[in-house]
Amino acid sequence: MVLRTRNDDNGDDFNERLFAATSYNHQLLAAAGVDYELVFVEWPPVSERELVGDLLRKEFPEIASRLTTYEVDERYHAAFSQNPQLELHEFIAKNVGIRRAAGSYILTTSTDTYLSGDIVNMIARRMLRPMTVYRATRVDLQFHLDRTNVNESALSDPRNWATVNVLKPPFLTDASGDFLLLDRFSFCALRGFNEVFRVARIHVDANFCYHAAAHGMALVDTRMVVFHLGEGRFAAQRSASQLPEDAAPWGVDRYKQILYENPENWGLGDAPQERRGANRVRLEYDHRATPPLVALQRIKNHAFVSGKVRI
Repeated sequence: MVLRTRNDDNGDDFNERLFAATSYNHQLLAAAGVDYELVFVEWPPVSERELVGDLLRKEFPEIASRLTTYEVDERYHAAFSQNPQLELHEFIAKNVGIRRAAGSYILTTSTDTYLSGDIVNMIARRMLRPMTVYRATRVDLQFHLDRTNVNESALSDPRNWATVNVLKPPFLTDASGDFLLLDRFSFCALRGFNEVFRVARIHVDANFCYHAAAHGMALVDTRMVVFHLGEGRFAAQRSASQLPEDAAPWGVDRYKQILYENPENWGLGDAPQERRGANRVRLEYDHRATPPLVALQRIKNHAFVSGKVRI
């Protein structure tokens, strides 16, 4: 699993949400016999604060051997930005983890997403197909649900559900940032999430679904669910915001269907690495590791029609 994080008290209770979901998912995966790696990318790290990965190692020593963390020099955030309003580059950060993950299949998700037993059993059966993007529906739970005593029964009870983010064919984009499962070879062949248009963090996950379809990948609705406690943080922030689109900290909403071609060094492939302990790596800053501000190769007009790409 690949996740982006940083120790910044996002939502005031970030660590509590992170610890609850991490513990729950670990117990499910361990019980099903799934040998997994947990990859956390700290982008950008917060000065004078302990890294989230180190907090996890202390809180859950049983997970430490499965945990690999990448601390990304904070200067990369500014170097990648084409929009000064953006507070983070969530999916570029995930590219750092995707490029370096060791598993044969990679799941990109969020730090406070709860997997379901059905999803974990599907993974445990080891019958996944390559070149196939597996998607799951995100169910937003009632926010008052007690996260200190989360169990499968409570998660699966529709009385505890607030919103079901229905997947719509053919591209299955809704809430895709919470569950994108694809074999490592294909993820790397696609070169991860969009690093060419870096003006927004909204819908970069949906953009990947279009990108995968355009390159011949199958998109499959597993008919299974994952869970999130309360409305997604971004949706809540956006609905409450009074800011105009061009001043919002998540960027403009115009690029969902753009096709892209990331450079060969996507995911900070050329960044110098410094090992700072077992499974703990810092990516040091080097301007040569950053892409150009503007990349004009393969710029064409594209339109998606009935699940196909018209060029």
